[in-house]
Amino acid sequence: MTHTVERVSPHVWRVPVPVATLPPYDHTNAYVVADAGVGLIVDPGSPLPEGAERIAGALAEAGARLVKGIVVTHGHPDHWEGLPAALERFDAPAVYVHAAEAERVAVAAHKVLVTADVVLTVGGLAVELIHTPGHSPGHLSVVVRPQDGTVEAALAGDLVAAGGSVWVGKPEGDVGDYLASLDRLVAIAPRALGAGHGPLVDDPVVRLREQRAHRLEREAQVLAALDAGPLDAAGITRLIYTHAEGRLHELARLSVLAHLEKLEGDGRVRRLGTGDDAPFALA
Repeated sequence: MTHTVERVSPHVWRVPVPVATLPPYDHTNAYVVADAGVGLIVDPGSPLPEGAERIAGALAEAGARLVKGIVVTHGHPDHWEGLPAALERFDAPAVYVHAAEAERVAVAAHKVLVTADVVLTVGGLAVELIHTPGHSPGHLSVVVRPQDGTVEAALAGDLVAAGGSVWVGKPEGDVGDYLASLDRLVAIAPRALGAGHGPLVDDPVVRLREQRAHRLEREAQVLAALDAGPLDAAGITRLIYTHAEGRLHELARLSVLAHLEKLEGDGRVRRLGTGDDAPFALA
């Protein structure tokens, strides 16, 4: 992926910043939203000085002299570890984070806890912070609307991946919530879609639907694995993720568990015992 600042839309810039995150990425996308000299930063994930420098460069390119706030889409460290440097560099603006993620964002900052959808004014823009759980319980997406009311862009954090799929796994992932959040962004139909990692998404609605289809395909694989009889999550994982080893196998197992919990709630599988190590069977 390119590591240079990219203009996403008339009022949005993508700023790849270096972080330690899951393969195949080595960067998180920070974003700058700006209009009329006012800026908003989304996901300053890099703790390295280079991260704050890149964001400052994007703000300068956008003509933003004042940073009104910083939005953290969710509490995974690769999306907020640059907060201390950003707060110091940009005069300690308010930090917007969902209440369900606030404890994980471990900085002594002036946090504004989001508990319902919020609209911020950035110059002449209406910037809406909407609750899109699934990857994590308090995940936020940022929807940018100019004065004509159209949806110029949505910045979707780890709700969507530019390539491949998003990890949705226990204990914080919820597959049902994830599907509903994807549906919400499909209904919003943004002209541009910024993912948490990787390049700009080419066709936003098509990509969101692809992410949904992938989840449903994985659900079908889980059900197919149980056709021959009861299995626990580890056994299902070995059948579906045949090449996953070590940490990747454990992440896959936690994703399978999230699917099993959804299917259990849907009444399509039943747990034969208690706890996450119990086998599951078709209902």
